[in-house]
Amino acid sequence: MEWTRMQGNKYDGRTISRIFKAYKKIMQFSFLLCVGLVLGAILASPVTGDKKPMLLANEQEEGESSKITEEAHVETSGKNDPIADNVKDSSKEPTPEATPPTPIPTPNPVPVPTPILPPAPNSTFEKYRFTVLLVGVDRRPDETSLSNTDTLLVASVNTENGKIALISIPRDTQVIIPGYGKNKINAAARVGKGLNTTIALVEGLIDQPIDGYVLTNFTGFKSIIDTLGGITVNVEKDMHYVTGDVSDGVINLSKGTQRLNGTQALQYARFRHDALADISRTVRQQTVLKAMGKEFMKVKTITKLPWLIPQIQKSVETNLSLAQLWSLANIFLRFEKPEISSQTLPGNFLIENDISYWKVNPRRSRDVTKRLLEEGKTSSVFFNADVNSTIAK
Repeated sequence: MEWTRMQGNKYDGRTISRIFKAYKKIMQFSFLLCVGLVLGAILASPVTGDKKPMLLANEQEEGESSKITEEAHVETSGKNDPIADNVKDSSKEPTPEATPPTPIPTPNPVPVPTPILPPAPNSTFEKYRFTVLLVGVDRRPDETSLSNTDTLLVASVNTENGKIALISIPRDTQVIIPGYGKNKINAAARVGKGLNTTIALVEGLIDQPIDGYVLTNFTGFKSIIDTLGGITVNVEKDMHYVTGDVSDGVINLSKGTQRLNGTQALQYARFRHDALADISRTVRQQTVLKAMGKEFMKVKTITKLPWLIPQIQKSVETNLSLAQLWSLANIFLRFEKPEISSQTLPGNFLIENDISYWKVNPRRSRDVTKRLLEEGKTSSVFFNADVNSTIAK
Protein backbone atom coordinates (compact mmCIF):
# COMPACT_ATOMS: atom_id res chain seq x y z
CA MET A 1 0.00 0.00 0.00
CA GLU A 2 1.33 3.42 -0.95
CA TRP A 3 1.10 5.94 1.86
CA THR A 4 0.50 9.61 1.12
CA ARG A 5 2.34 11.98 3.42
CA MET A 6 2.00 15.65 4.16
CA GLN A 7 4.68 18.05 5.22
CA GLY A 8 6.47 17.13 8.44
CA ASN A 9 6.12 13.39 7.60
CA LYS A 10 2.55 13.31 8.93
CA TYR A 11 -0.14 11.09 7.49
CA ASP A 12 -3.09 12.87 5.89
CA GLY A 13 -6.62 12.44 7.25
CA ARG A 14 -7.63 9.81 4.70
CA THR A 15 -4.60 7.65 5.44
CA ILE A 16 -5.13 7.91 9.19
CA SER A 17 -8.74 6.84 8.65
CA ARG A 18 -7.55 3.80 6.69
CA ILE A 19 -5.12 2.87 9.44
CA PHE A 20 -7.85 3.02 12.08
CA LYS A 21 -10.23 0.98 9.92
CA ALA A 22 -7.57 -1.66 9.35
CA TYR A 23 -6.77 -1.78 13.06
CA LYS A 24 -10.48 -2.07 13.82
CA LYS A 25 -10.82 -5.03 11.45
CA ILE A 26 -7.83 -6.73 13.08
CA MET A 27 -9.42 -6.22 16.51
CA GLN A 28 -12.75 -7.58 15.30
CA PHE A 29 -11.14 -10.64 13.74
CA SER A 30 -9.05 -11.30 16.84
CA PHE A 31 -12.05 -10.95 19.11
CA LEU A 32 -14.21 -13.22 16.95
CA LEU A 33 -11.46 -15.83 16.87
CA CYS A 34 -11.08 -15.52 20.64
CA VAL A 35 -14.81 -15.93 21.20
CA GLY A 36 -15.00 -18.84 18.78
CA LEU A 37 -12.26 -20.76 20.55
CA VAL A 38 -13.72 -20.03 23.98
CA LEU A 39 -17.20 -21.11 22.87
CA GLY A 40 -15.72 -24.25 21.39
CA ALA A 41 -14.13 -24.98 24.74
CA ILE A 42 -17.46 -24.50 26.47
CA LEU A 43 -19.18 -26.91 24.09
CA ALA A 44 -16.37 -29.43 24.54
CA SER A 45 -16.93 -29.30 28.29
CA PRO A 46 -19.10 -32.30 29.21
CA VAL A 47 -22.26 -31.70 31.17
CA THR A 48 -21.88 -35.19 32.59
CA GLY A 49 -18.92 -37.35 33.47
CA ASP A 50 -16.66 -36.10 36.25
CA LYS A 51 -19.14 -33.36 37.14
CA LYS A 52 -22.60 -34.01 38.55
CA PRO A 53 -25.15 -32.76 35.99
CA MET A 54 -27.47 -30.04 37.19
CA LEU A 55 -30.26 -30.97 34.77
CA LEU A 56 -32.38 -34.10 34.80
CA ALA A 57 -30.36 -37.16 33.90
CA ASN A 58 -33.06 -39.32 32.29
CA GLU A 59 -36.11 -38.93 30.10
CA GLN A 60 -38.53 -40.11 32.76
CA GLU A 61 -37.69 -37.19 35.04
CA GLU A 62 -37.64 -34.85 32.06
CA GLY A 63 -41.21 -35.80 31.24
CA GLU A 64 -42.23 -34.74 34.71
CA SER A 65 -40.34 -31.46 34.43
CA SER A 66 -43.09 -29.96 32.26
CA LYS A 67 -45.28 -29.96 35.38
CA ILE A 68 -42.77 -27.82 37.23
CA THR A 69 -43.38 -24.79 35.02
CA GLU A 70 -47.10 -25.00 35.77
CA GLU A 71 -46.62 -25.47 39.51
CA ALA A 72 -43.66 -23.17 40.17
CA HIS A 73 -44.72 -19.81 41.52
CA VAL A 74 -43.98 -17.20 44.13
CA GLU A 75 -46.02 -17.28 47.31
CA THR A 76 -48.26 -14.21 47.40
CA SER A 77 -50.75 -12.78 49.84
CA GLY A 78 -53.24 -11.28 47.36
CA LYS A 79 -55.90 -13.22 45.48
CA ASN A 80 -55.51 -11.16 42.33
CA ASP A 81 -51.79 -11.56 41.89
CA PRO A 82 -51.05 -11.83 38.13
CA ILE A 83 -48.43 -14.52 38.52
CA ALA A 84 -50.34 -16.59 41.05
CA ASP A 85 -53.50 -16.38 38.92
CA ASN A 86 -51.68 -17.93 36.00
CA VAL A 87 -50.54 -20.92 38.05
CA LYS A 88 -52.51 -23.99 37.17
CA ASP A 89 -54.10 -25.75 40.13
CA SER A 90 -53.27 -29.37 39.47
CA SER A 91 -55.28 -30.50 42.50
CA LYS A 92 -58.55 -29.76 40.64
CA GLU A 93 -57.67 -31.85 37.63
CA PRO A 94 -58.45 -35.57 37.39
CA THR A 95 -55.40 -37.72 37.73
CA PRO A 96 -54.79 -39.46 34.38
CA GLU A 97 -54.27 -43.17 34.34
CA ALA A 98 -50.70 -44.04 33.59
CA THR A 99 -48.63 -47.16 33.39
CA PRO A 100 -46.34 -47.40 36.40
CA PRO A 101 -42.82 -46.45 35.29
CA THR A 102 -40.27 -49.19 35.07
CA PRO A 103 -37.42 -48.58 37.50
CA ILE A 104 -34.31 -47.44 35.65
CA PRO A 105 -31.00 -48.64 37.06
CA THR A 106 -28.28 -46.07 37.57
CA PRO A 107 -26.39 -45.95 34.27
CA ASN A 108 -22.63 -45.89 33.99
CA PRO A 109 -21.61 -43.55 32.51
CA VAL A 110 -24.44 -41.08 33.17
CA PRO A 111 -26.32 -40.32 29.91
CA VAL A 112 -26.20 -36.77 28.59
CA PRO A 113 -29.42 -34.93 29.58
CA THR A 114 -31.69 -33.61 26.85
CA PRO A 115 -31.16 -29.84 26.48
CA ILE A 116 -33.94 -27.53 27.56
CA LEU A 117 -34.12 -26.15 24.02
CA PRO A 118 -33.13 -27.62 20.66
CA PRO A 119 -30.21 -25.98 18.84
CA ALA A 120 -31.05 -22.74 17.07
CA PRO A 121 -31.57 -23.48 13.35
CA ASN A 122 -29.19 -22.00 10.75
CA SER A 123 -27.06 -20.38 13.50
CA THR A 124 -29.57 -17.53 13.84
CA PHE A 125 -32.30 -16.61 16.27
CA GLU A 126 -35.95 -16.82 15.26
CA LYS A 127 -36.97 -14.20 17.82
CA TYR A 128 -35.63 -10.83 18.83
CA ARG A 129 -34.79 -11.75 22.44
CA PHE A 130 -32.63 -14.55 23.82
CA THR A 131 -32.52 -15.14 27.56
CA VAL A 132 -30.03 -17.22 29.54
CA LEU A 133 -29.86 -18.06 33.24
CA LEU A 134 -26.34 -17.62 34.61
CA VAL A 135 -25.81 -19.88 37.62
CA GLY A 136 -22.96 -19.83 40.11
CA VAL A 137 -22.46 -22.75 42.50
CA ASP A 138 -19.99 -23.17 45.34
CA ARG A 139 -19.17 -26.79 44.52
CA ARG A 140 -15.90 -28.05 45.97
CA PRO A 141 -13.69 -30.29 43.79
CA ASP A 142 -14.58 -33.42 45.80
CA GLU A 143 -18.34 -32.80 45.72
CA THR A 144 -20.58 -34.73 43.33
CA SER A 145 -24.05 -33.94 44.68
CA LEU A 146 -26.13 -30.94 43.68
CA SER A 147 -25.22 -27.78 45.55
CA ASN A 148 -27.18 -24.70 46.47
CA THR A 149 -27.07 -22.12 43.71
CA ASP A 150 -25.19 -19.18 45.18
CA THR A 151 -25.75 -16.82 42.24
CA LEU A 152 -28.73 -16.52 39.90
CA LEU A 153 -28.48 -13.91 37.18
CA VAL A 154 -30.75 -13.63 34.14
CA ALA A 155 -29.01 -12.25 31.03
CA SER A 156 -31.40 -11.24 28.26
CA VAL A 157 -30.01 -10.12 24.89
CA ASN A 158 -31.98 -8.07 22.38
CA THR A 159 -30.77 -9.59 19.10
CA GLU A 160 -31.90 -6.56 17.09
CA ASN A 161 -29.96 -3.84 18.91
CA GLY A 162 -27.46 -5.81 21.02
CA LYS A 163 -28.68 -4.37 24.33
CA ILE A 164 -28.21 -6.65 27.34
CA ALA A 165 -30.41 -6.70 30.43
CA LEU A 166 -29.16 -8.33 33.64
CA ILE A 167 -31.69 -9.33 36.29
CA SER A 168 -30.39 -10.57 39.64
CA ILE A 169 -32.46 -13.02 41.66
CA PRO A 170 -31.41 -12.78 45.35
CA ARG A 171 -30.53 -16.24 46.64
CA ASP A 172 -32.80 -15.76 49.69
CA THR A 173 -35.87 -15.17 47.50
CA GLN A 174 -38.84 -17.00 48.99
CA VAL A 175 -40.53 -19.45 46.61
CA ILE A 176 -42.76 -22.52 46.70
CA ILE A 177 -40.79 -25.51 45.41
CA PRO A 178 -43.15 -28.09 43.84
CA GLY A 179 -43.27 -31.26 45.91
CA TYR A 180 -41.34 -29.65 48.75
CA GLY A 181 -42.94 -26.43 49.92
CA LYS A 182 -41.67 -23.03 51.02
CA ASN A 183 -37.93 -22.48 50.77
CA LYS A 184 -35.26 -20.18 49.40
CA ILE A 185 -34.71 -20.28 45.66
CA ASN A 186 -31.04 -21.19 46.09
CA ALA A 187 -32.15 -24.62 47.39
CA ALA A 188 -34.48 -25.36 44.45
CA ALA A 189 -31.99 -27.35 42.37
CA ARG A 190 -30.90 -29.43 45.36
CA VAL A 191 -34.30 -30.34 46.82
CA GLY A 192 -36.27 -30.19 43.56
CA LYS A 193 -35.69 -31.78 40.18
CA GLY A 194 -32.32 -30.27 39.43
CA LEU A 195 -31.75 -27.02 37.60
CA ASN A 196 -35.02 -27.44 35.70
CA THR A 197 -36.83 -26.56 38.94
CA THR A 198 -34.75 -23.41 39.38
CA ILE A 199 -35.35 -22.33 35.78
CA ALA A 200 -39.11 -22.82 36.11
CA LEU A 201 -39.19 -20.78 39.32
CA VAL A 202 -37.19 -17.95 37.74
CA GLU A 203 -39.54 -17.93 34.75
CA GLY A 204 -42.43 -17.50 37.18
CA LEU A 205 -40.68 -14.64 38.97
CA ILE A 206 -39.88 -12.56 35.89
CA ASP A 207 -42.76 -13.75 33.68
CA GLN A 208 -40.29 -14.42 30.85
CA PRO A 209 -39.11 -17.67 29.19
CA ILE A 210 -35.56 -18.90 29.80
CA ASP A 211 -33.85 -20.29 26.69
CA GLY A 212 -30.91 -22.01 28.36
CA TYR A 213 -28.36 -21.92 31.15
CA VAL A 214 -24.66 -21.40 31.75
CA LEU A 215 -23.30 -22.75 35.04
CA THR A 216 -19.92 -22.12 36.62
CA ASN A 217 -18.33 -22.99 39.95
CA PHE A 218 -16.46 -20.45 42.05
CA THR A 219 -13.12 -22.23 41.96
CA GLY A 220 -13.07 -21.87 38.20
CA PHE A 221 -14.35 -18.31 38.51
CA LYS A 222 -11.23 -17.29 40.41
CA SER A 223 -8.88 -19.09 38.01
CA ILE A 224 -10.43 -17.46 34.94
CA ILE A 225 -10.09 -13.96 36.42
CA ASP A 226 -6.47 -14.64 37.41
CA THR A 227 -5.69 -15.79 33.86
CA LEU A 228 -7.29 -12.64 32.47
CA GLY A 229 -4.86 -10.69 34.63
CA GLY A 230 -7.52 -9.51 37.05
CA ILE A 231 -10.46 -7.13 36.60
CA THR A 232 -10.86 -3.43 37.29
CA VAL A 233 -13.55 -2.63 39.87
CA ASN A 234 -14.53 0.49 41.78
CA VAL A 235 -14.85 -0.80 45.35
CA GLU A 236 -17.49 1.48 46.83
CA LYS A 237 -16.25 1.31 50.44
CA ASP A 238 -13.68 -0.30 52.72
CA MET A 239 -14.47 -3.98 53.23
CA HIS A 240 -13.00 -5.91 56.15
CA TYR A 241 -14.37 -9.28 57.25
CA VAL A 242 -13.06 -12.64 58.44
CA THR A 243 -14.84 -15.16 56.21
CA GLY A 244 -13.94 -18.33 58.08
CA ASP A 245 -13.35 -19.94 54.68
CA VAL A 246 -9.88 -21.41 54.23
CA SER A 247 -9.74 -20.49 50.54
CA ASP A 248 -11.01 -16.93 50.95
CA GLY A 249 -9.42 -16.04 54.28
CA VAL A 250 -9.91 -12.42 55.28
CA ILE A 251 -11.64 -9.84 53.11
CA ASN A 252 -9.51 -6.72 53.18
CA LEU A 253 -10.43 -4.35 50.35
CA SER A 254 -9.99 -0.59 50.37
CA LYS A 255 -12.33 1.93 48.82
CA GLY A 256 -11.53 3.06 45.28
CA THR A 257 -10.95 1.87 41.72
CA GLN A 258 -8.41 -0.94 41.65
CA ARG A 259 -7.30 -4.15 40.02
CA LEU A 260 -8.66 -7.27 41.73
CA ASN A 261 -7.29 -10.78 41.34
CA GLY A 262 -9.54 -13.84 41.31
CA THR A 263 -9.73 -14.29 45.07
CA GLN A 264 -10.33 -10.58 45.68
CA ALA A 265 -12.99 -10.41 42.97
CA LEU A 266 -14.84 -13.34 44.53
CA GLN A 267 -14.55 -11.77 47.98
CA TYR A 268 -15.98 -8.53 46.60
CA ALA A 269 -18.83 -10.35 44.84
CA ARG A 270 -19.69 -12.32 47.99
CA PHE A 271 -19.49 -9.45 50.49
CA ARG A 272 -22.87 -8.90 52.15
CA HIS A 273 -22.08 -7.29 55.51
CA ASP A 274 -23.91 -4.01 55.06
CA ALA A 275 -27.42 -2.62 55.36
CA LEU A 276 -28.88 -4.42 52.33
CA ALA A 277 -27.05 -7.73 52.83
CA ASP A 278 -27.88 -10.11 49.96
CA ILE A 279 -29.38 -7.33 47.85
CA SER A 280 -26.14 -5.35 47.79
CA ARG A 281 -24.36 -8.58 46.97
CA THR A 282 -26.40 -9.00 43.79
CA VAL A 283 -25.36 -5.51 42.69
CA ARG A 284 -21.69 -6.41 43.21
CA GLN A 285 -22.11 -9.61 41.23
CA GLN A 286 -23.42 -7.54 38.33
CA THR A 287 -20.40 -5.24 38.65
CA VAL A 288 -17.95 -8.17 38.53
CA LEU A 289 -19.72 -9.71 35.53
CA LYS A 290 -19.52 -6.44 33.59
CA ALA A 291 -15.83 -6.08 34.48
CA MET A 292 -15.11 -9.61 33.24
CA GLY A 293 -16.94 -8.82 30.01
CA LYS A 294 -14.66 -5.85 29.41
CA GLU A 295 -11.58 -8.02 29.89
CA PHE A 296 -12.83 -10.65 27.45
CA MET A 297 -13.43 -7.92 24.85
CA LYS A 298 -9.75 -6.91 24.85
CA VAL A 299 -7.67 -8.10 21.92
CA LYS A 300 -4.80 -9.17 24.20
CA THR A 301 -7.07 -11.85 25.67
CA ILE A 302 -6.45 -13.98 22.58
CA THR A 303 -2.88 -14.60 23.76
CA LYS A 304 -4.25 -16.11 26.98
CA LEU A 305 -6.47 -18.70 25.29
CA PRO A 306 -4.10 -21.66 25.84
CA TRP A 307 -4.65 -21.16 29.59
CA LEU A 308 -8.26 -19.96 29.49
CA ILE A 309 -9.70 -22.82 27.44
CA PRO A 310 -8.75 -25.65 29.88
CA GLN A 311 -10.11 -23.59 32.78
CA ILE A 312 -13.39 -22.95 30.98
CA GLN A 313 -13.70 -26.65 30.15
CA LYS A 314 -13.37 -27.51 33.84
CA SER A 315 -15.53 -24.71 35.18
CA VAL A 316 -18.43 -24.17 32.78
CA GLU A 317 -21.49 -26.25 31.92
CA THR A 318 -24.16 -25.20 29.42
CA ASN A 319 -27.02 -26.64 27.39
CA LEU A 320 -26.71 -24.00 24.67
CA SER A 321 -25.83 -25.25 21.21
CA LEU A 322 -22.78 -24.10 19.28
CA ALA A 323 -25.12 -22.34 16.83
CA GLN A 324 -26.73 -20.36 19.65
CA LEU A 325 -23.39 -19.43 21.21
CA TRP A 326 -21.92 -18.41 17.87
CA SER A 327 -24.97 -16.25 17.12
CA LEU A 328 -24.51 -14.50 20.46
CA ALA A 329 -20.84 -13.90 19.65
CA ASN A 330 -21.80 -12.33 16.32
CA ILE A 331 -24.26 -10.02 18.07
CA PHE A 332 -21.56 -8.78 20.43
CA LEU A 333 -19.18 -8.34 17.50
CA ARG A 334 -21.74 -6.48 15.41
CA PHE A 335 -22.55 -3.97 18.12
CA GLU A 336 -18.97 -3.88 19.52
CA LYS A 337 -19.89 -2.14 22.81
CA PRO A 338 -23.34 -3.39 23.80
CA GLU A 339 -25.36 -1.34 26.26
CA ILE A 340 -25.81 -3.22 29.54
CA SER A 341 -28.57 -2.46 32.06
CA SER A 342 -28.92 -4.28 35.38
CA GLN A 343 -31.65 -4.65 37.97
CA THR A 344 -32.36 -6.64 41.12
CA LEU A 345 -35.87 -7.96 41.61
CA PRO A 346 -37.79 -5.66 44.00
CA GLY A 347 -39.13 -6.96 47.28
CA ASN A 348 -38.92 -6.78 51.06
CA PHE A 349 -36.88 -8.40 53.80
CA LEU A 350 -38.94 -10.96 55.71
CA ILE A 351 -38.38 -13.14 58.78
CA GLU A 352 -40.50 -16.29 59.06
CA ASN A 353 -39.84 -18.97 61.67
CA ASP A 354 -36.45 -17.36 62.35
CA ILE A 355 -35.50 -17.69 58.67
CA SER A 356 -34.55 -14.63 56.65
CA TYR A 357 -36.13 -14.32 53.20
CA TRP A 358 -36.29 -11.82 50.37
CA LYS A 359 -40.02 -11.54 49.68
CA VAL A 360 -40.45 -10.61 46.04
CA ASN A 361 -43.28 -8.31 45.05
CA PRO A 362 -44.72 -10.14 42.00
CA ARG A 363 -46.45 -7.11 40.50
CA ARG A 364 -43.38 -4.88 40.82
CA SER A 365 -41.12 -7.66 39.56
CA ARG A 366 -43.24 -8.04 36.46
CA ASP A 367 -43.31 -4.28 35.85
CA VAL A 368 -39.59 -3.83 36.51
CA THR A 369 -38.69 -6.72 34.20
CA LYS A 370 -40.91 -5.40 31.43
CA ARG A 371 -39.48 -1.88 31.69
CA LEU A 372 -35.93 -3.21 31.75
CA LEU A 373 -36.37 -5.46 28.72
CA GLU A 374 -38.50 -3.16 26.59
CA GLU A 375 -37.18 0.28 27.55
CA GLY A 376 -33.83 -0.37 29.22
CA LYS A 377 -35.05 1.53 32.29
CA THR A 378 -33.92 0.46 35.75
CA SER A 379 -34.91 1.25 39.32
CA SER A 380 -32.57 1.13 42.30
CA VAL A 381 -35.17 2.04 44.93
CA PHE A 382 -35.87 -0.39 47.77
CA PHE A 383 -37.68 0.62 50.95
CA ASN A 384 -37.84 4.20 49.64
CA ALA A 385 -34.03 4.38 49.71
CA ASP A 386 -31.51 4.39 46.91
CA VAL A 387 -29.85 0.99 46.96
CA ASN A 388 -26.56 2.20 45.48
CA SER A 389 -26.07 4.93 48.07
CA THR A 390 -27.02 2.49 50.84
CA ILE A 391 -24.48 -0.06 49.60
CA ALA A 392 -21.73 2.55 49.69
CA LYS A 393 -22.33 3.29 53.39
